[in-house]
Amino acid sequence: MENAIETIALVKRYPTNAPPRRNVSDIRGGFGGRGVGPTSFSGIIRVLKGTKGPFIEALRGIDLKIKEGEVFGLLGPNGAGKTTLIKILCTLVIHDEGEAYIYGLDVKKEPSKVLRNLQAVLPESRGFSWRLTGRQNLEFYSLLYGLRDREAKERIDYLLDFTGLKDRAYDGYQRYSTGMQRKLLLCRALLQDSHILLFDEPSAGLDPNSAAEFRSMLRRLSRDEKKTIFLSTHNLYEAQDICDRIAIIDRGIITACDTPDNIRNMTVDEKVFNVMFLDMVFNDDMTKMVNQLSEIIGVRGAMPEVDSDGVFHGLTIHADKDLDISTILDIIIKRGLKIRIINSKEPTLEDAFMIITNRQQWHPSENTNQTR
Repeated sequence: MENAIETIALVKRYPTNAPPRRNVSDIRGGFGGRGVGPTSFSGIIRVLKGTKGPFIEALRGIDLKIKEGEVFGLLGPNGAGKTTLIKILCTLVIHDEGEAYIYGLDVKKEPSKVLRNLQAVLPESRGFSWRLTGRQNLEFYSLLYGLRDREAKERIDYLLDFTGLKDRAYDGYQRYSTGMQRKLLLCRALLQDSHILLFDEPSAGLDPNSAAEFRSMLRRLSRDEKKTIFLSTHNLYEAQDICDRIAIIDRGIITACDTPDNIRNMTVDEKVFNVMFLDMVFNDDMTKMVNQLSEIIGVRGAMPEVDSDGVFHGLTIHADKDLDISTILDIIIKRGLKIRIINSKEPTLEDAFMIITNRQQWHPSENTNQTR
């Protein structure tokens, strides 16, 4: 299968300014003889301009291959390079080293051909007239894109229905909520029926219901229209919910790239089970059972929960994440214990993200997935 997007050793540097070098003539006298400051217009320019300092590497050798029809998420802290990468792919920023391709087209050498295959939905790219209705705004852009009248009408009708804006199509844009404005951006991006869609923080600023609705639309675009979707996000639930694969970028370097589940599970090698019982008394036989559980290969520890009256409420068992729990359950059932509930605690994608970016360690007690 052809790669829709590919980057090879991609590097982007931004110049930064060192603190300005100021001489006696710049700092003597101030304005009107008071205080401290430049004494002339040229002195102001020198202070503002400063001296060119070192470069900041926003991207440091990015290698990515994104398959056609894939929903691919890019995660990373602020300043990690997510927006820079998206702007390079949609030809808004020129990279310094390496290569970037859209369906084999070089984004630096063939930008016009690249833009025929993708559309970017960026939060700052409004570009809609507040005086026009939602439909009129789309009709305006269909003219810019060179769509024929009949084709434009059919496409606009379809997109307004697809995004749920059909009943608000004749409302002025100024009456649109943030969520509706975001949907109209999506409509505009889809006017040309491009194969690749790039999103930078697609659900930022949306309420939970609008964000869930937007994610649903992205899934439908991937599933029904076979679009390739590349999105950057801080929303880890969003990434786990809709992405086939994700990459974590930190300080301009890709530190992990895999499916959300694989990334989530690769961070820790342990799973924690809480087994709760009904009406049990902790006695010598229960002590033997706990010792027996602790000796199972793959079990790292079994801790009984017993109150001051000797009531045996449950067990906390630390085990290898690949351990077959049936071995544990067999021993418990043979002792005649009645299991009320079993909780399994596993790392979330947020836990994995924090660990990979070296921001904290995972604590099993903080996250619980419950099975009954």
